[in-house]
Amino acid sequence: MYANKIYPGGIVLQFLLSIAALLFFSVWVKYDAPSLHIWLVEDGPIETLSAVFFGISSLGFLVVIARSSFLRTKTYGLRYPMVLAWALLMFVFMGEEISWGQRILGFGTPEVLMEINHQQEFNLHNIEFVDSFMGGKYRYLSIMMLTTGLVLPLFALSGFGARVIQWWGFPVAPLGYSLAFVGAYAYGKYFHGITIHSNDSTEVREFLMSVAMLLFALHGAIRPCDLFRACNRGPSVGKQIVNDS
Repeated sequence: MYANKIYPGGIVLQFLLSIAALLFFSVWVKYDAPSLHIWLVEDGPIETLSAVFFGISSLGFLVVIARSSFLRTKTYGLRYPMVLAWALLMFVFMGEEISWGQRILGFGTPEVLMEINHQQEFNLHNIEFVDSFMGGKYRYLSIMMLTTGLVLPLFALSGFGARVIQWWGFPVAPLGYSLAFVGAYAYGKYFHGITIHSNDSTEVREFLMSVAMLLFALHGAIRPCDLFRACNRGPSVGKQIVNDS
């Protein structure tokens, strides 16, 4: 089993904060959906915050690369590509949330995108074949949330799982953040199709997901070894003693 210290109080706090965020939006949409919709319009406060949180998450994973002594001393498998992939993915999420600044900067959509993007915007996720990939963006984002927030953290609890993570240098969210990811999925699943404005549940789900990713990345920036299950112990597939800050 993964032998790192567990701080029950910290995990309880993470779960309570996740439940509070989930209940906040659930109550809001139930009792005053019209006012919630005002906050969810394109380039509105919630979508803008989602983009900001994804952007900070991208920077957070770059800090993981810079600070992780585990990655610096790792001589097997991969070192930085897996973490860099997370940083790039979060940067793409940030750009996609605001259509790469199209409405902010006021530039038009190229004709080639106008023909294949069903919202005629400068982004990838509204291109028809991308939107339909794996059954639509709702499905592949759901798979991503459940895998990132639940499947991989549970897998990492085993010795075999920790060894696989360390060999690949793949960052995995601490288990305490699982409810943040699962809560985002559950909100979108429950409210999808039953809100007054069909896209509202998606926007809230993406915001909750951005919060979960922010927590994941900032935790790694502060304590990188937790992401690789390598704090205060030698990696299971090497002899180096790792003690990230």
